[in-house]
Amino acid sequence: MREQIFSEIDAEREHQDGKWGNEFDDQNTVNDWAAYMNIYLSKATTMGAAQEQVRESILKVTAIGVAALEGFDRNGGFAKRHYD
Repeated sequence: MREQIFSEIDAEREHQDGKWGNEFDDQNTVNDWAAYMNIYLSKATTMGAAQEQVRESILKVTAIGVAALEGFDRNGGFAKRHYD
């Protein structure tokens, strides 16, 4: 089961990377990453959300988290926030 889930996360990351790419991701602050994840978490927690939508949203959040970690490691941290 875990291998299948990891495979789905990897496929979603490939999709996201093809859509946005490293250049875009490397400009994201920690606040940006949190906002992206919160968008999909809110979809997962919407009253009446179908189980498939909940699962899909959590999969996207997980893949976004992986993207954030990839960017963090690639750049030695996140982009600075305007108030840092």
